[in-house]
Amino acid sequence: MDVNKYSSYTFKEFLEDDDFITWVLNPTDEQNIFWNNFSERFPDKKEDISRASSVILTYRKQDTFFNEDRITDVWKRIEVKVGPAAKQAKVFRLPQFLRVAAAILLIALAAIIYKYNQPKNFQTAFGEIKTIVMPDGTIVLLNGNSTLTYEHGWGKNSREVWLKGEGFFNVTHLNQDPAHIKKSERFVVHCNDLNIEVLGTTFNVKNRHDKVNVGLVTGKIRLTTNLVKKILSPGDYAEYAAKNISLKSKLTHPEKLMSWSKRQFIFSNVKLGDILRTLEDSYGYQIKYTNPSSRDLEIEGEISVTGVKELLETISTSLHVNVYQNDHQITIN
Repeated sequence: MDVNKYSSYTFKEFLEDDDFITWVLNPTDEQNIFWNNFSERFPDKKEDISRASSVILTYRKQDTFFNEDRITDVWKRIEVKVGPAAKQAKVFRLPQFLRVAAAILLIALAAIIYKYNQPKNFQTAFGEIKTIVMPDGTIVLLNGNSTLTYEHGWGKNSREVWLKGEGFFNVTHLNQDPAHIKKSERFVVHCNDLNIEVLGTTFNVKNRHDKVNVGLVTGKIRLTTNLVKKILSPGDYAEYAAKNISLKSKLTHPEKLMSWSKRQFIFSNVKLGDILRTLEDSYGYQIKYTNPSSRDLEIEGEISVTGVKELLETISTSLHVNVYQNDHQITIN
């Protein structure tokens, strides 16, 4: 570098000099020697050097966007958009460090906008229950090992969500004229290729193992696929599997569908395999059967317990099987 080149430099010129900026941001031993010698030879430049260094460090501490070619290209695109008027007007060029800062700001802003427009995604771990309040006031209780997703701008043009796992929905009613229902007033839950459409109601949905089970507590919902449509009334419990919708039973106490939200286990006339699958799906337990036929053992009547320990004790007593638990592994003997 030429010492005499910098002898007449002003504060602004230091800010625009590539070699000077490089030294401030990533100094080498050789550069340090050069600028120390320069400062001793031209002490009247020390203040300008100090001020310029301070400003550059303030705006250029980031270590992500040091690709000068990319930054220059961004800045050129900004200048092109100014149009022909710029050729007639007096051209004002910002110092290089400010041009770099502006480019970085644009890139960061684009990243923020991109992230803002991404779908909203809620996920629970095994054994975790999460309460989600949607923008319209709808409340969703999300069971363990489950995911709820909806698009950015939800509620403006439509109310659609995608569910994997299990969730209990308390949907806010928006429509006042059943004969004229706007698209934004409908609430639709998508589970694989099954759509659950409601206006305002409470219901439970379980989407696991290629089956979707829907139980209606209050209100009315419509289940639709490309081939089938079915209306559910309170107490109806339906299953969707192999492209078919079937009504499984009429629930006397449909409110028990949300017992899991209180960490209760309520089963009625159910097989052992179905009980323990709940522990696998929502709590992450690993189940081992020394005799595979044990899965088909059925407990008659109703089980209503709180906690995994009490549930396993009830299974052992009712079915006369040995149940061994080692952390998150359960063995049925």
